[in-house]
Amino acid sequence: MSLSDITVSKPASKRISSFSVGVWLVGTIALLIGSLSAFDNVGIGDDGFGALDADRPWEQEEPAILTADGDVYSGTGSGLISIPLEEHDGQPYLVNLVDGENVDLYRTRPEDLGRPADDRGYPDNIAYMYEPGSDTYVIPPDADLELWVRAEGDWSFTMARAEVHEMTTGYSTGSGNGLLLYRGDAVSALFTHSGDGTFFVTIQTADGESEQPIIDSGDVDQRVSWDPTDSVFITIESDIDRGVWSVDIDELADAPREPSPDPISPTRPAPTDPTDPATFGSDATSPPTTSARSTRGTP
Repeated sequence: MSLSDITVSKPASKRISSFSVGVWLVGTIALLIGSLSAFDNVGIGDDGFGALDADRPWEQEEPAILTADGDVYSGTGSGLISIPLEEHDGQPYLVNLVDGENVDLYRTRPEDLGRPADDRGYPDNIAYMYEPGSDTYVIPPDADLELWVRAEGDWSFTMARAEVHEMTTGYSTGSGNGLLLYRGDAVSALFTHSGDGTFFVTIQTADGESEQPIIDSGDVDQRVSWDPTDSVFITIESDIDRGVWSVDIDELADAPREPSPDPISPTRPAPTDPTDPATFGSDATSPPTTSARSTRGTP
């Protein structure tokens, strides 16, 4: 007997159909829940089902404004920290996560300051602090500082002025995190790291442009360049007990000196006396040994 010979009654056929639909619905709901868990910024908002902007506070028209209690900022969820230029004066901050986890920091680009939420670019990602004790540097631009905190749940961190090491010799070495400042004409440096820990390097120029050319671990030997500028902040992120790093600025050679003017100028005729000092080094006859040349060692 083949399968084609099997017949199913109408009631049984209805039960099979209902079971199939039930399985399909359960599978669809499970898939939807899994998607919502994987993408926590997806849900039902004012415009229906889709991506929510709670995970991107810079896209909100009225984000939560965060203020400090001394050096401590705290909150629940995402928000905005605003510090005017006259207050931060371009001086870097050290941020240390006290409570909470998975806290992202972003900085508005200077050209986007004051623009509406729907007409600004994506802010620069400054750092990701995954657990208490994580720290990072925040370098303000030559403008107001807008620092976006993206987080879920309760969190708090300290934000105080950072200690900056100015590279007066063009060379620096150390372990752990560090913030270096170079002032000069050089536009590149050699970065090395020996060990098995992480080694991240961020370069920020005086105009606020920032990039992270090195995201690595283990042994690193890499040259990095930047656009000409008056000063450069170099942020080093490294495991303090798992490696040693160095920064060697490629100092520019001194500019060539202007050549000394010819001692025989067109306004001064060539001397005829061979003992005249003006003829030294010229095609004229060398002066006699009784001239003023050194006689050390002669009897």
